[in-house]
Amino acid sequence: MRAVSRLLVPCFVLSLAASQSGCSSDSATPPDGSGGRSDSNGSGGQSSSGGATASGGASGSGGKVGSGGTTASSGGATGSSSGGTVGSGGKTSSGGTTGSGGVVGGSSGGAVGSGGTTASGGRAAGGTIGSSGGAVGMAGSSGTGGTTGGGGAAAPSAENMGASCNATSGAMKKNMKLPNPFVMHDGTTITTMAQWECRRNEIKADLEKYEIGPKQDKPTVAATLSGTKLSVVVTVGANSITLSSTVSGSGSCVVIGMGGTTSLVTGCQQLAFSTDQVVKYGNDSTQYQSDPFYKLYPSLWQKIGNYSAWAWGVSRLIDGLDQVKDQLKIDMTKIGTWGCSYAGKMSLFSGAFDERVALTIVEESGGGGINAWRTSDEFVKNGGVSIEKIDNTNYSWFMSSMKKLDPYSLPHDHHELIAMIAPRATIILGNDTYDWLGDESGYKSTMAAIEVFTAMGVADHIGYDFTSNHNHCQAPATQQQSVATFVKRFLQGGTGATSVAIKPPTTSYDFNWQADVDWTPPLPALK
Repeated sequence: MRAVSRLLVPCFVLSLAASQSGCSSDSATPPDGSGGRSDSNGSGGQSSSGGATASGGASGSGGKVGSGGTTASSGGATGSSSGGTVGSGGKTSSGGTTGSGGVVGGSSGGAVGSGGTTASGGRAAGGTIGSSGGAVGMAGSSGTGGTTGGGGAAAPSAENMGASCNATSGAMKKNMKLPNPFVMHDGTTITTMAQWECRRNEIKADLEKYEIGPKQDKPTVAATLSGTKLSVVVTVGANSITLSSTVSGSGSCVVIGMGGTTSLVTGCQQLAFSTDQVVKYGNDSTQYQSDPFYKLYPSLWQKIGNYSAWAWGVSRLIDGLDQVKDQLKIDMTKIGTWGCSYAGKMSLFSGAFDERVALTIVEESGGGGINAWRTSDEFVKNGGVSIEKIDNTNYSWFMSSMKKLDPYSLPHDHHELIAMIAPRATIILGNDTYDWLGDESGYKSTMAAIEVFTAMGVADHIGYDFTSNHNHCQAPATQQQSVATFVKRFLQGGTGATSVAIKPPTTSYDFNWQADVDWTPPLPALK
């Protein structure tokens, strides 16, 4: 049995208003959802450690988790009586041609890259890579073709470039290894970037069916900017809700903070995504039918997890930013997301599910974030302390039906959630000071995801920094520098190396991630 210390989990604030709450003194049990919400001070703010998520454990606020939450069907919602559509995201632009190494026409007709061409195949028909000709990648190669420009990694102009793939989820099937991200559900091994877009949508479909429920397609959105206040009115049928946020800072890039802004990012404008304007944050597996989201989509009540609704809400803020971009003087190809703890998971889901996000910053997300469900289960079985797993997470954030699933039978895992970001950029931060974050699991999952970025020729678009010995959600100087390196390159158009690779320091951890996979990237690399 590995010798792993059990660090006492401190009390943290539970809300943006920093209201005090109790915390569990049971250090052997992980907090509900690997932590609570980050405050408006960003990385300097504290996050709730919550209560226990094991069946029957007490939550930090004194509430019971138990089997918890509402009952959701594992198949997610299949319709919306209010007229909302159940789909995989935004529409793929029609028009444009895919050449065998030429440019791909899109909604703005821009070329792929700013100086080079992609290898044969390009992207899926009609899709755009980049916005108005923005470059994919930056100093590295795109596929196996010519190199892209050095001005930064531009995100596509559509929320989901592969919506036209009509991808479906895979079936439950026993697999003790991390699933192969390069194999379609029908057994086809992908070899091109065009195929990856459809494979990415299969992973999305898996996550929606088994974990969070379907993210809704874009409804009618109307944004206004009054001074620094952004208001986004979202309408479905006869009902509307308003998402609002104050824009701060300066720069042509924008970072959306999950629940608050962050001191980790400078030189960009920032705005906070207020979770409760969509669905309430809760640390006890409770959902609320009165939440604004269910005013728009009443038929989805008890059929989705909050991360589906929150990711939808972040995308609606991006829609709003696009409508006022000239007033704010922002570059819509330079959008980032950030979050820590439960909000780190939110940043990950939001960046993975919306291809307009150029940089996804994931800080101390723990189980249900970067951690693969399989490697977390394996860690505990091999003698590690109790960490957040598929059978003891927060079942308001995820569908309650997930609790009964066998992690080793899922057709997907969270190394593929990370991989959905590729070839865009992500920087991942850990902190093994807190055992319940499960950094061994997160490290292995991250390393498996890197294989996808490597196969695309953009290995430097993903970085990880597991520097430890600091308070939860209070990044030390090393991690601040790691984030700054990625922000400079991928949001501010800078150049330079982004080879950030810092392992968790605990010597008792098992770093042999290769033992958890039985596949290798396709050769030659995706093109």
